[in-house]
Amino acid sequence: MAPKPDNGGSFTLTVLSRYLTHAVVLVIVLTISGYASAGRQSSAPSGIRSDANALVMNRGGQVSDFYLGRFSTIIKPLPLPTSAPASHTPAVYSVSDGEDIRTIAAKFNVTVEEIRWSNPILNDTDRVTGGVHLTIPPTHGLVMIAHSGDSIESIASRFHVTGESIIDYNRLRLDPGSLPDSLELVIPGGKGPQLTIRTPSYGESLQAYSPFRATGGGYKVTIGAPVGSYNSNFPWGWCTYYVSTRRNVTWSGDASYWYAAAQAQGFPVGSSPAPRAIMVTWESGWGHVAYVESVNPDGSWLVSEMNFSGFGVRSQRVIRKGQVPLIGFIYEKEQPPAPPAPAPDESHTAPPVGTLHSADASIGKLVDRVR
Repeated sequence: MAPKPDNGGSFTLTVLSRYLTHAVVLVIVLTISGYASAGRQSSAPSGIRSDANALVMNRGGQVSDFYLGRFSTIIKPLPLPTSAPASHTPAVYSVSDGEDIRTIAAKFNVTVEEIRWSNPILNDTDRVTGGVHLTIPPTHGLVMIAHSGDSIESIASRFHVTGESIIDYNRLRLDPGSLPDSLELVIPGGKGPQLTIRTPSYGESLQAYSPFRATGGGYKVTIGAPVGSYNSNFPWGWCTYYVSTRRNVTWSGDASYWYAAAQAQGFPVGSSPAPRAIMVTWESGWGHVAYVESVNPDGSWLVSEMNFSGFGVRSQRVIRKGQVPLIGFIYEKEQPPAPPAPAPDESHTAPPVGTLHSADASIGKLVDRVR
């Protein structure tokens, strides 16, 4: 007799098949529901906003104040700058007619003292004239020129700041213990020395606009001087600029450094004036240089210079020994001797005095006939 079918087992398989079918359908419905809402940004109870389409496609999305990148990496967005980055480079400003230093300071959001500290020509005055070029610090502080032997530590101590602030602001990548000569530095937050205002005497005020101006040295200054022909690498208006247009200057630095710098390059130096020599003095805190035009029989000498009578003004004066705090004179390098003149050719000697060539004799006879 054939076996009877197991109705209990069949029923169990049918029930399991139905549950499995319902589970699959439920998963499909939930998946379709997620795709249907992918284009909408819904707010979750925690307040997180998400780009469902981006998340589903595994290409990132925005969540609150950060982003979900590919494969759920978190990316913090950088804020966009709302203004141009601040410059760390000093500005060179040409003063217009009628401007004063206070107006200029307000224009650049710095103080009068900071402009004066950055411009040695304003060491004892706060007056400027049209056409003058001023160095303006890009931030509160000052601008200075480093010299051979200066270090970041010594400069920081001089201007009451830290060495790190100077290095960071100027983005220095060099030895802080040995700075190159003529390096321009911005000293952020730096404080210079106490500044004073020099008041001219009554006699100087009377002579201020005269072609000849008497000075405390007992010499007279004549406005105007020859223009040089050399190209200068020094800033216009300074004494160093003018002299470097009259002589080929191959060194750099403030005037007070010229004597030693020229001597190091093999130029002869000394304490006596000579034509075409460069006179170096301590007539200012940065030194002063002038070009010697000539030496007079009494030992005085005539110089041409700039920035003695006024910034950018060319002038001349006669100086006697002991009138200036002299550092010395820089002479020209010796030129090679000229080659000797060739010996005269005896076959082409001139005729004796009183004799004429044939052509000259004919001309003489013609002149006699005219007479």
